[in-house]
Amino acid sequence: MVILFLLLALLPVNSLSAEKDISISAEHMEYISQKDVYIAEGMVKLNLDGATLRGDSIHFDRNTNIAVASGNVIFEDDDAIITAEKIELNIKTKKGSMQKGHIFYKEQNIHIRGNIIDKVSDKTFLIDRASLTSCDADRPAWQVFAKDITIDQHETIRGWSGALKASNIPVLYTPYFLAYLNRERHSGLLFPVFGYSNTRGSYFKQGLFWKIKDNQDATFYLDYYGEKGVAQGVDYRYISSPDANGEIWLYHVKDKNPDRNLLELKTYHNKVFSNNVSAYLKIHTVSHRDYYETMDSTSSKRFGLDSWTTDPFGFSSEERLQKYLESNLHVSKPFSGGRAYGLIQGRQSLEGSSEAIPQSFPEIALILNTQSKNYFSFNLSVKGNNFVRDTGQEGFRFDLNPNFYFSYGRLFNITQRIGLRETSYLLSSPSKNEARLLFESSTTLTTKLLKKYDNFIHIIEPSIEYEHIPSVNQDDIPFFDSIDSINQTSSINYALTNRLSGLDKYNLETRFRLSQSYSLLNIEKNFSPLLAEAIFSIKNFNISMNASYDVHDGKMSETIASIRFNQKSYYVGAGKNFRRSTNVDQYTFEAG
Repeated sequence: MVILFLLLALLPVNSLSAEKDISISAEHMEYISQKDVYIAEGMVKLNLDGATLRGDSIHFDRNTNIAVASGNVIFEDDDAIITAEKIELNIKTKKGSMQKGHIFYKEQNIHIRGNIIDKVSDKTFLIDRASLTSCDADRPAWQVFAKDITIDQHETIRGWSGALKASNIPVLYTPYFLAYLNRERHSGLLFPVFGYSNTRGSYFKQGLFWKIKDNQDATFYLDYYGEKGVAQGVDYRYISSPDANGEIWLYHVKDKNPDRNLLELKTYHNKVFSNNVSAYLKIHTVSHRDYYETMDSTSSKRFGLDSWTTDPFGFSSEERLQKYLESNLHVSKPFSGGRAYGLIQGRQSLEGSSEAIPQSFPEIALILNTQSKNYFSFNLSVKGNNFVRDTGQEGFRFDLNPNFYFSYGRLFNITQRIGLRETSYLLSSPSKNEARLLFESSTTLTTKLLKKYDNFIHIIEPSIEYEHIPSVNQDDIPFFDSIDSINQTSSINYALTNRLSGLDKYNLETRFRLSQSYSLLNIEKNFSPLLAEAIFSIKNFNISMNASYDVHDGKMSETIASIRFNQKSYYVGAGKNFRRSTNVDQYTFEAG
């Protein structure tokens, strides 16, 4: 509609008095009858059906049907803004050209620039050499430069020999690209992803998206890893009803070193029943326990998995650091103040055999959310688990855990927590009964210092906590999960957080946090590692750094750093991880 409005907008010069919905204003306007030419000069403004055309001058020749707008030309409607030094258009054939043109599509936030832009039909532009970006800066942080760009208005942008440049540095090349200008899903190739990993080598990832129906789609992947080989993947998504949806991800790698087939399966299915009962099924499994150590997260940043507003799988991006993979069948019923649920959970070890890993078949629980009255609060969890496994102790565990809180103060807040945990066991293989009772307590003092400036808020949050768990005999208690191994604790935990939160369009967010704990028990190393966490984020750019420093050894035990630049249509990121326990540096770079 942009150029159609532009064409119609030129018609009032031809029939100023006949069209009631068209108006034109200028500092000076004249008609040369001998040549049948209209000339409008000086701050010319033409209005038509919500569209406006501005320029220093507009000349219209009725003999040739050619209209020429020159000098700071700006055309705007609901869809786009066009600026140019000069626009020449035949309003009858609807063909013409722009000099030093800039087309901005508002909804898609796409900028297209070219020295000469030719309009070859009602809705088609041709640009010999042009740039395309969604970055709004005067000097864009990234642009795609291409030859022979074709724009089918409100439909597609196609180009040949495209190069992605970040800060004017070539990053990626593609022989052909296609982008859609409407929000509807379209089948076709996705933009390829290039990168390098010290375990996988240089890699190339290419996706093909298939719109099956309005409520179903699938994405097929053909990837190549220099150190591993060829890989294939498929991501199928569906919404069968407003109360049911799901996704299936399957990925296969033909690992050439060593020679083997690696498989990954992720799937989830959600269903809401009557009476507000909901259920989900999640399956997460791999063929080899070193899958993520070898391949990292192969589903990360994929089209389907990233298109949901939240991660449906709930899988960490650092999957290679997990000890277990979990598959669950979960049924839940909320009620006022809490919920009840049933859970069947299976776990696969990423560190060795899964025979000795206890599986929860099932877990039944009642959760009461925190209830508060004045300075006092209370919450409660009651859980019953039946644990089975191929090797080792099995049995039933009942766990009761009420917590009581007292909180007072605003400028300086002190919170006291007292918790009771009673755990009973009915065990088999061999058959016996065990029980454990322990008390937990903590006292936390916090304050928040805040100052508001014109463009940001500065917040400082110091906190100190004393945590105490007495020693309890747990020698006869089996180990199923973390509830069964609660260590004696007497420690002081302290932290200082410094934050800046922006109040303007740049969305500035910075956070720097130092935390550590000191154990009052008679142990060899009383101080925990000093943890420093830093985040800097502004608009589409963010940096995060975490570092752990062992004060006893005087060495860094772990560092994690990453930098990422995000736009609607692309991202570029790099990172470095180091863990002294494994003595391995890992560098990553990705763009797509």
